[in-house]
Amino acid sequence: HEAQFRRLGIASTLMSFTEAVSQNTHNCYFVDLFVRKSNALAINMYKRMGYIVYRTIINYYGGNEDAYDMRKALARDKERKSVIPLPRPVRIEDVYITM
Repeated sequence: HEAQFRRLGIASTLMSFTEAVSQNTHNCYFVDLFVRKSNALAINMYKRMGYIVYRTIINYYGGNEDAYDMRKALARDKERKSVIPLPRPVRIEDVYITM
């Protein structure tokens, strides 16, 4: 079961690697990830890693559960404009238009 893989540092290692590649290789403004709104453990872990809830995506998971798009600004985004939370939820079709 997935519980055996918790608290091993795997997620933070993967996210640190993703952040480093995004910043140093691709010069990105931010890193984002999607997490089930009901997954409090993951949400809190990502918050501790510096991520914020940027927006809510309605019915992202199979049409029956919302997701949070969580973001972390990287060095290129000096003014942190990429992590200003949106004031209202968005539909999934709007997510792919703006990516």
